[in-house]
Amino acid sequence: MQVEEIKEKITPALIKHKISRAGVFGSMATGLADSESDIDLLVEFSEKISLLEFVRIKFELEEILGKQVDLVEYQAIKPRLLPRILSEEIRIHESEENSIHNF
Repeated sequence: MQVEEIKEKITPALIKHKISRAGVFGSMATGLADSESDIDLLVEFSEKISLLEFVRIKFELEEILGKQVDLVEYQAIKPRLLPRILSEEIRIHESEENSIHNF
């Protein structure tokens, strides 16, 4: 699965769940993914959500994509991993309200 296909499939769900920005990182972003690879997805929510809602969104994205999804919030990235992850990231969604500030 290519990043553009991921974007096309999940954009409606990202909008529905008020995700202000999202990006793919890891093997899907670097071109090293194989048929067994999961999808590493960075997200930022425009509103605070519960852990239960976070898990529901993760499962919904997995159902849409037919693959395991590793859902990570931008602010939850460990500082030592931040430079590598952000350098790999391919942004697939950004709401207009969020486009004026970057991480």
